[in-house]
Amino acid sequence: MARPRKFDPQEALEKVTDVFWRKGFEGASMQEIEAATGLNKQSLYRLFPDKRAMYLAALQKYEEQEGEPLRAMLSGPGGASERFKRVFDNLVASAARGDRRGCFLCNAATDQAQLDPATQGFVSAAVKRFERMFREALRVSAPYNRDREATKAKAAALLSAYFGLRVLTRANAPLNTIEAAARQACETI
Repeated sequence: MARPRKFDPQEALEKVTDVFWRKGFEGASMQEIEAATGLNKQSLYRLFPDKRAMYLAALQKYEEQEGEPLRAMLSGPGGASERFKRVFDNLVASAARGDRRGCFLCNAATDQAQLDPATQGFVSAAVKRFERMFREALRVSAPYNRDREATKAKAAALLSAYFGLRVLTRANAPLNTIEAAARQACETI
């Protein structure tokens, strides 16, 4: 008779996500993952077939964690400028609080996407989903509500600014640099 699990798989995945987010795929040892989750390899491998599967599940968890609040900020009240100001203000506030992990998707794009087709596919699809959110948020204001090409171009520029700010945060750039970049991104809307 199999023993029942004595841990919460979602809680374990949150801890796995944090380790990979901070350390990357290669930098995260199984010992660190075990220590963070309080689980041994056997328990972890009951949840995930291997370390790569853990990493991909962590990326998906990250997108859910980050995507929902982002979607809420971008679909909240106000015009496009107000919506994106909320997003960029949130990035600045997070950096000011000392959260310098950056963006796990950005980390994965530079850490593993060129080495692993599954990671590359996930990151590429996630970036496209973020871009769609940005386009939808822009469409509430002129000229984006009537100019498809302007919407497309501005969404690409804001996506670049968003991910660029996440990289600056990870690189431990001075807060005033992050604030200035965020302000410039918002002023272009």
